[in-house]
Amino acid sequence: MLMQSHMGFIHLLPALPDVWKDGEVKGLCAKGNFELDICWKDGILKSVTVLSKNGGNCELRYKEDKFVLKTIKNKSYTLNYVNGKFVQEN
Repeated sequence: MLMQSHMGFIHLLPALPDVWKDGEVKGLCAKGNFELDICWKDGILKSVTVLSKNGGNCELRYKEDKFVLKTIKNKSYTLNYVNGKFVQEN
C-alpha cells in the first residue's frame, strides 16, 4: 500500500512491498481533497508533493515522524524526508 488516508491524517508508504525498492507514484487522492506525488528510494520515502485543492491543514505521517502542513487552496508543497524528518522545500 502506498498511502492510507483516514482518521484525519495521511500515512505515507504504510505497506510498501519489499520488491518495490525504488519508485514514484503521482496523482494519489487523499481525504481533505489533497493530491499527492510520492517518491521513494531503497524502500525509504524521499519526497512528497501535496497539491491542496481546498486549503486547510494536511497532516502527513511516515514511520515515527509527523508533519502538519498548513495549506492554501490550489497551492503545491514539497517535503523531503531527510534523516528521519520531514523538511519543507517551499
